Amino acid sequence: MAATSTVKANRELQMQKLKEEREAKRAHLDERHFYILQTVADSLGLELTEVEDAILEGNQIEMMDQFLSPNSVSQLLFYYQEPEHVEPVHAGIYIPISNRRRESNILAVGFHIPQTAESRKKDQNILDHLRVGPPQAKVSKTSKPKVFVTNGRDTPLRGVALVFTKVAEADVTITETNIMKEVTFTRLDTSGNGKNGSGLLHAVETLLSSIFIPALKNLDKGWGALGTPSGEQVRQDFLNTLDSFVSVLVGAQESLEEKVTLKPCETYDLSKIQTPADYQAVANSSEALEGIENCMNVWLKQLEQVLAESEQMRKEADDIGPRAELDHWKKRMSRFNYLLDQIKGPDVKAVLGVLHASQSKLIKQWQEHDRRITDLANEARDNVKFLYTLEKFCDPLYNSDPVGMLEGIPGLINAIRMIHSISRYYNTSERMTSLFVKITNQMITACKSYISCQKTETVWTQNQADVVRKLNDCIKLNEEYQRCFHKTKEKLEKMPNERPFEFSEMYIFGKFDTFTRRLKKIIEMFETISMYSHLSESKIEGIEQSATRFNVIVTNMKKKPYDFLDQRKTEFELDFDEFKRMVAELHQNIQMFMDQKFEKIVSTTRALVLLQRFEKLNLPGLGIYDKYQRILSHYGKDIENVSKLYQKNKNDPPVARDLPPIAGKIAWARQLYRRIQEPMEVFKQQGKLLEMPEAKRIIKNFNKLAKVLLEFEMLYHRGWLRQIEAARSGLQASLLIKHPETAELFVNFDPQILTMVRETECMARLGLEIPPLAITMRAKQTEYKDNYSALQMLLQENKRVRK
Repeated sequence: MAATSTVKANRELQMQKLKEEREAKRAHLDERHFYILQTVADSLGLELTEVEDAILEGNQIEMMDQFLSPNSVSQLLFYYQEPEHVEPVHAGIYIPISNRRRESNILAVGFHIPQTAESRKKDQNILDHLRVGPPQAKVSKTSKPKVFVTNGRDTPLRGVALVFTKVAEADVTITETNIMKEVTFTRLDTSGNGKNGSGLLHAVETLLSSIFIPALKNLDKGWGALGTPSGEQVRQDFLNTLDSFVSVLVGAQESLEEKVTLKPCETYDLSKIQTPADYQAVANSSEALEGIENCMNVWLKQLEQVLAESEQMRKEADDIGPRAELDHWKKRMSRFNYLLDQIKGPDVKAVLGVLHASQSKLIKQWQEHDRRITDLANEARDNVKFLYTLEKFCDPLYNSDPVGMLEGIPGLINAIRMIHSISRYYNTSERMTSLFVKITNQMITACKSYISCQKTETVWTQNQADVVRKLNDCIKLNEEYQRCFHKTKEKLEKMPNERPFEFSEMYIFGKFDTFTRRLKKIIEMFETISMYSHLSESKIEGIEQSATRFNVIVTNMKKKPYDFLDQRKTEFELDFDEFKRMVAELHQNIQMFMDQKFEKIVSTTRALVLLQRFEKLNLPGLGIYDKYQRILSHYGKDIENVSKLYQKNKNDPPVARDLPPIAGKIAWARQLYRRIQEPMEVFKQQGKLLEMPEAKRIIKNFNKLAKVLLEFEMLYHRGWLRQIEAARSGLQASLLIKHPETAELFVNFDPQILTMVRETECMARLGLEIPPLAITMRAKQTEYKDNYSALQMLLQENKRVRK
């Protein structure tokens, strides 16, 4: 009784001590701890007190303190999962503890992103190791999950991981005021429901593809040195590598889901078979032998189903790229390697030992299945090896635009040539053609993404010149792709030791050719739109109706609901033909409208101005040249009319009211010259128009009349120059003269002086030569007028005084 009391007392003392320690830890918690714990509780849908009680055990508070302190760990990791008890079992999917630790570290320090094909190959080897391995630990779980802090190395993740990460410098202390800014939170759920919703691979893939990658792609700032134009390529390569890694994760997850496991033997306890003597003993028992054969029949049916599925035609989307080919063979290799590992396992060996001892007929059937599976596994392994060598040449198809792909095409074709020449299994015409088709598919996909700015724009929402440039880049890619293919094909035909390229070019390039034909039609449509867009800018009276009609045609085309870049949409062909028909009809109406404008030519100059406006439309087939010929004929009549007018009025030309006589006559001659000169300048720009016989006659008449008008101008100008010299004597005469009879005084001012001044002003405007005397007279005209007025006033005053 005394011993019992002592034990009970010690237990109560120990419980009291634990309680005091928990309360001391609880008292140590501050707002920083509660912020983290509240975030954990909210994320898991738990009460804060439940989370708080869970982390008071052990040294979890100390781990949180280390995270909150400066110059310490930069991550804090919470697990929410059922506690585990590990027991060894016979077989199953096994993750070595070293790999489990590595995967947990991924959560603690960041995700590992393979940068090269070699590193991805190493990851594939690790994923292959996940297929089967040493006996896995059997995990027995309690019914209720538990929250606990972990370092991410000692306990494998099977539930939900909550990761807190510092974004501040290492020496920054996390305080109550800055914790929301300096600490980020991430949730990784590996316990989802459903076939595709569970597992670490799927959780990491979902986190990357749904959160991190979209956030990084939409991030405009925060890239540091990579945010500059010089770092754009590095930034893009990083994002492309992330996408590639996500594809690896998806493929690994699918490989694990598609594995085939041989059913456990339910008709006999194979653990009883340990030695060769046991094989014979079981074979001698008809009942036991029947159980063994039933087990073998079950396995044979499983293998037959696997073999039948492997021979079925692959159902693939018609736009998948070459990476899908590698993923297919990687999953196929994983599947058959997993089967081979089971075939070499102890259970199969035991059953085969018994069947050999009994000389069962099932042995031959099993050996045939074993041989075929081994061949398929070798085939998949060999194909993966060669396709991995092709991967780096295929990366530009996913990471570059059509312009960047051009320089990599020769290397890609050469790598395919190497596979075709060396590989043992993949060099069949069907598989090589299928590979080329997938490359073509990816090129088309990349072209569509390039044109549509990663599917954020359409051909209508971008600058038309930029779209046309992109379309031409894609057409050039197809041309270079086929050029390199044919160059390699011709080279192989001249080398007898090389396997020739005997593939269906129609099958390989047909889709790309169809796509480029679509692009060329889009370019043609844009060129048509650009051509007729000048209608709305034209100042031709009455053209507005045609411009409005064309805008309606374009608007209807823009409203089409399908993707113009999808070459499979045959609706475009019908709509494009209708677009061309309506534009042709519009063009015909414009031509009729133009013909009506030129039915009757009243003025050569006006007709030419109107025709030049039509010419600025840059529309083909309007008959511009014919209209110029017609106007030229009318112009010939104009020259004859001007010649008659000159002959009629050359002796007494009509002078404008505000012009002096000589300048008026010269202006009249120049006006006649302009009537024939301005149209001739336009006709000179038409090249062959003036080479016609009728044009030569018109030119002859023009030159004759122009010469006459020029001589007329020179004649009158020289006469004016002589008058200027005569005016010099007038300026030297007496200022006052006396009437010979009445002796009355008069101002001796010649009115011709003012006329000469006016002539000088007009001659200057006409650009003709002006002598120095005329310039002096023009400069002193105000002085002449003032002196004349002063003398007139003097004579008037003299006359008044004398009276």
